[in-house]
Amino acid sequence: MAQIELTLFPGCMIPLRYPQIEKAARFFFNAAGLGIIDAEGFTCCPEPWNVKGAGLAEWLTIATWNLCVAEKHSRDVVTLCNGCYSTLKEAQRIISINGEATKEIISRIKSTGLPEPGTLRILHVAHLISELWEPLISKSIKKRPEGANIAIHHGCHLLRPAEIMEFDNPFEPSILEQIIDSIGATPTLYRGYTDCCGRALLDREKSLDIASAKLESIKEAGADCIVVLCPACFEQLDLGQIEIKRKTKKVFDLPVFHFCQLLALACGAVPNDLGFEYHRVPAGDFLSRFFS
Repeated sequence: MAQIELTLFPGCMIPLRYPQIEKAARFFFNAAGLGIIDAEGFTCCPEPWNVKGAGLAEWLTIATWNLCVAEKHSRDVVTLCNGCYSTLKEAQRIISINGEATKEIISRIKSTGLPEPGTLRILHVAHLISELWEPLISKSIKKRPEGANIAIHHGCHLLRPAEIMEFDNPFEPSILEQIIDSIGATPTLYRGYTDCCGRALLDREKSLDIASAKLESIKEAGADCIVVLCPACFEQLDLGQIEIKRKTKKVFDLPVFHFCQLLALACGAVPNDLGFEYHRVPAGDFLSRFFS
């Protein structure tokens, strides 16, 4: 039996566009002895930029619904997405400090038979990894990508606002860097380390300019790959490389992985079973060098 059981909040983007990330996460969770339970009733988080901007009350109502569904299952929640993490954490904070303003929302949701939102922990998988690394997860590592230079892109919503996200220093993060180091790879620092990838911008041209600047910096720093914590960032830096190539002829050839994919590989997953063929930037050279 698993030592720890958590409810998985899958969000929308990973199940619909990048199921290979979910598959890797489930492999990693199982290898580490973490019981991940699926719960019925979740919907879109909803994402914390366009939906919140279009209607704050609607955004909060949907987020509160998801918190109530989680409460029904009485287990802490883990998500693989920065946007989901940001929305659920922020909604939980709003409810805790401004209960009067959310009373009507909660009352409507309770009429469906769901419990009120409580104090269950909302955890990004990165937070979970950092808390359980020494007592549990590190023991499951079987393959170490010795010598790999890995650039981490944390993404905005994992680190900021720090008083709500409660994960690492938003300007000089070090937690995931220590984990990368402990599996034998080198965390590669680069100019603009904590800058946004540009994914949330509505102007696609400017969005790609931001991504291109970040990719140039990562390439200059000598990274072999990029590890992200968010499917939106994954799409921006993976598919974005193809769009940038079409637009500017710049070629970066930097494979992009979700952190769970890297850990699944380190825990012994066979690369051919994790759907890397669906990545737009081929990952084969990196995988053969460090996980063959």
